[in-house]
Amino acid sequence: MSSELQFNVSQLLQEYVGATRQYTYENEQLDLGDGTSLRITEGDVKMTRTKNGVLVDAAMSGNVTVECVRCLSDFSQPVEFDFAEEYFATVHATTGAPLPEPEEPDVFKINGNHLLDLGDAAREYTLINLPIAPICRPDCRGLSFDGQNRNDNPAADDLDDQVIDERLAALKQLLKGA
Repeated sequence: MSSELQFNVSQLLQEYVGATRQYTYENEQLDLGDGTSLRITEGDVKMTRTKNGVLVDAAMSGNVTVECVRCLSDFSQPVEFDFAEEYFATVHATTGAPLPEPEEPDVFKINGNHLLDLGDAAREYTLINLPIAPICRPDCRGLSFDGQNRNDNPAADDLDDQVIDERLAALKQLLKGA
């Protein structure tokens, strides 16, 4: 899946090992799948020519709209991460001849048009850095028994006291006696 985070590295691949390029970008969208996207507010990339391709050192920050596990409301979750990955060239930069496949499985590759796409790496690192159980705010009160958001409707707490699961009614009687 291609992204908006593509860089043409054909000139860099023709330079000496150790040559570098710097890039800065902001306000980019990256599709994370399942209708979710990362809005990158800022990012810095340093690309360094290696023997096999290009080493990418990137720092990104942005926001992902996620669902709160307590109240089920959507909110903007900030995310920030750094990564360093080597991208392997698939064709020779000057001759266009195919290069041998890297020995390691699941590596990032530079395509035949010398485009380096940061999208897959950024997608992986975003998902790794999202919280497992995102909460919209530390004092989120969650949902009431009837499904109302307690953050929006403080009266929902009163309804919870009135609605009692009959299987737990005996426990409430024990608590009254204590």
